[in-house]
Amino acid sequence: MRMLVTGQDMIGWGLLVLPLIVIAWAVLWLAEQTAERNRHERYLRFQAVLRHLGRDDTSWAEKMAAAHELRQYKEYRHIIGKIFDDGKVREEGQAAALEAELKDVSKSG
Repeated sequence: MRMLVTGQDMIGWGLLVLPLIVIAWAVLWLAEQTAERNRHERYLRFQAVLRHLGRDDTSWAEKMAAAHELRQYKEYRHIIGKIFDDGKVREEGQAAALEAELKDVSKSG
């Protein structure tokens, strides 16, 4: 069995393999772009839920539904715990909490 003996054989295999490599790269790139878009859309939905909870003109039932929806955002659990204290929006120490969070972000970067 002869494989890649002549230059013509090598060119033939190259013409077969190169498009497959390009297609594989394009699929990986598209998957990463889609995942990033999904993460961003999820973040926007999380922010909308938080805004809904913070509005004064929202009914009690709507706030309950929004609070229940926060359970879907487990990746933001640490920040939810910093925003809310025993089910209430943390009022005292807001500036200090924000400053501490920003310090944590600067350390992780």
